[in-house]
This record gives sequence, structure tokens and C-alpha cells, in this order.
Amino acid sequence: MPRSERTDAELLDLLRDDDEQAFRELYERYWYKMYVVAHRKLRRKEVAEELAQELFVMLWQKRDSLRILNLPAFLGVTLKNLMVDYIRRNILEEHYLDQLRLFFPVETFITTETVQLNELTEAIQNTLAQLPEKTREVFILRRFEQLSIREIAQRLELSEKAIEYHLSRSTAFLRQNLRDFVAVWVLFFLS
Repeated sequence: MPRSERTDAELLDLLRDDDEQAFRELYERYWYKMYVVAHRKLRRKEVAEELAQELFVMLWQKRDSLRILNLPAFLGVTLKNLMVDYIRRNILEEHYLDQLRLFFPVETFITTETVQLNELTEAIQNTLAQLPEKTREVFILRRFEQLSIREIAQRLELSEKAIEYHLSRSTAFLRQNLRDFVAVWVLFFLS
């Protein structure tokens, strides 16, 4: 049987037996689809390419242990997790620094303030990482991507009430866990 007519399940069985041609076929069958999904969500070509590539590297590396019943669903969920991880790692830090640069001239950031800014950024990232995935995702879309509640609800296929709940939950959690840094920033603004 020609390889192009093989089902995903057949190709996955071959992949478990280290068949590189089966992997190549799965890659050719799904890479572009995963790239399009990532690009639509992140709007960054290079990042979308990187995440789609990372998805297939992971598929190859874990080929022995994966038991996949629905390959498109598996790839979609795994890609979504990679995108959330990317946003948490990169977008947050970039956005915080961009926002802070808008308010403070470059000469303001001397060593002490830079250290405090780095500590605040790290604390925010660590605190956001503690939130449940959906709550964190809603917070990021609202606060950093500036999407409306309606847009977030449509994108995540949730009700607007659910989005408001997640925003309320994340804001309260951040306020509670970052209260130690409020005093530092008040002193910074007053000096």
C-alpha cells in the first residue's frame, strides 16, 4: 500500500517502530496546519514556525511512549500548551518591560531600580504560573493582548460570565500574592 494512503493510526504504529518515513509523512500531513493555528493565535510567523517545529520534535522524541487515539486532537492540544508556555515565558516579560519604559525615562533605571524591576517581573511571572491554565490564559488575553471580554469569550469558546470570573479570580490572586511589591513601587514613585 502506498504510504500516502495510510491512516494516521497506521503511521503512528510505524512511528513507534522508529520509521522515519512515517514520521516524514505525518510531518508533511500536519506541520502546515499546526503552523497556521499557531500563526493565527500568536500573529508571529517565526514563533509559529518554531512552535510547530517543536511540536514535531516532541512527537519524534516521545514516539515510544505516546498512545495517541486521535492525532489531530493530540497535536492541537499539545500545540495549545506550547503556545501558552511561550506566552508565559516571553510575551509577559516583553510587555512588562515595554509598559514600564513608557512611564520612566531610561536614566531612571539605575542599578537598584533595575534589580527591583527584574524582581517584580519574576514575581509576576511566578505568580501567573500558579494560576490555573484557563485563568492565566484569560488574564493574558485581557491585560496584555488588550482583547475585550467578548473577544476572549469567542476565542476560548466560553461565556462572557466565565471570562469575567477568570479575570476576577486572576486579579484577586495577583493582588494578594504581589502585595509585598506594592510598597517597593510606592517608595520608588515617591523618591
